[in-house]
Amino acid sequence: MQRTKDPAVIEARLLELAHTTDAKITAPALAYFAPCSIEDAARVLDDLAARDQVSMEIEDDGNIVYELRGRQKIGAAARPPLPPPSMALVTVEEPPRRNASALLAAVLTVWMPGAGHLYAGRFLAAVLWFLVVGAGYALILPGLILHLFCIASAAVSAHRVSTPVRRLLPAAVA
Repeated sequence: MQRTKDPAVIEARLLELAHTTDAKITAPALAYFAPCSIEDAARVLDDLAARDQVSMEIEDDGNIVYELRGRQKIGAAARPPLPPPSMALVTVEEPPRRNASALLAAVLTVWMPGAGHLYAGRFLAAVLWFLVVGAGYALILPGLILHLFCIASAAVSAHRVSTPVRRLLPAAVA
């Protein structure tokens, strides 16, 4: 298991330790839980004590115990665990599914409701927009309004199809 030296990661693990367990907060306990060196854990705890974020007490046996103000047990299921420090996250960009012009989708939809959705590859949306806008034209004004919404929706659909997909993956997987 790789150890971390990042104070922000150690502090995040401290909060998880404090709010998910009843364990006494000591430098060795935090070092075990983080995982980090005892010196790094003590440095983070001392820094928090200097900033008056935690209180420090020395027990009768000489152990230094830190107390987080307002500590309450939340439970482990309230928050997903942090990834191990060795698991760096990277953003992977997948190529777009296809190139579709938002302008062309809008122009096609002006000509016929649903045509822009069909161009963007959304067959079911194309059929539904065609039927809904066609039914709206029976009442004239709702048809015009629905047609405008259909044009905007077609342009957004084409834009989404042609935009690369970004995913956050662990570096080991990427």
